[in-house]
Amino acid sequence: MVFAGTPHNAAVTLETLVRRGVNVVGVLTRKDAPIGRSRELAPSPVALKAKELGIQVFKSNSIDDLCLAWLETLRVDIGAVVAYGVIFKKPALDAPRLGWLNLHYSLLPELPGPAPVQHAILQGRQLTGVTVFRLDTGIDTGPIVSSAELKINDTDTAGELLEKLTDLGSDLFAGVLLDDEAKLSLARPQGSDYETSTASKPTRELAKLNFSADSATVLNKIRAMNPEPMAWFQFNETSIRVIRAKPSGSSSVESIASVVDKELVVGCKEGSIVLELIQPAGKTHMSGADWFRGLRVENLNLS
Repeated sequence: MVFAGTPHNAAVTLETLVRRGVNVVGVLTRKDAPIGRSRELAPSPVALKAKELGIQVFKSNSIDDLCLAWLETLRVDIGAVVAYGVIFKKPALDAPRLGWLNLHYSLLPELPGPAPVQHAILQGRQLTGVTVFRLDTGIDTGPIVSSAELKINDTDTAGELLEKLTDLGSDLFAGVLLDDEAKLSLARPQGSDYETSTASKPTRELAKLNFSADSATVLNKIRAMNPEPMAWFQFNETSIRVIRAKPSGSSSVESIASVVDKELVVGCKEGSIVLELIQPAGKTHMSGADWFRGLRVENLNLS
């Protein structure tokens, strides 16, 4: 098998596949990219994991002629994709004898696109899951081979939910790849009569909080935007990131923030929330109450 992936969750899956006995003979990942304030080039998590596992690596940000030539030299039976970040066209799809399988973090055909975990929480869903499907030229449209469900907890952030889905999906993927290849022909089409919404990557504008919404909607956004791009609100022309929040039993006027029982409470259209942990621009994490006390005001309008 050849494995294609880039971020940390893909590296976890790669390690699981190898540990379970899948014969991975090559790894395809994106080129080294600048990270941190220094902007120094660093290999992807998948590249680092492949090196640790002793598997040859090819780095490319597109399936070009050089990449195709490398794939053909491997003479693999099948390819596996987890968040590689590149669209596969027909020549690449045909390179492995049995084509490619993709691991997606939703119950397709629900939430196709690059950010299904964030959108599942953003929409207030209570159930999500993972899907292994056969890759085609569409975006998350291929026939489904296998899937598994997972309950979303009320406190799950996108980062925490992704970790759970990664563990679930890695085991599911390994089972599929170690199973009889004849079962791949039983993959079921997704169908075109299902109403779907594309899970596009959240923008900073989407992450901006509106305390005129109901408290459940605000809390879902805070959870969905953690760890990236992080929910925020504006105060005195600076942005305040909200790291963690919870429901409040206290009543408060819509969009008005005040300290109640040593907690920073903000009223919403329906209900109110506690801003437990925040991060003012250029500063470290602190409790919402500590930040508010430093302002030396009785209340604050966050509309």
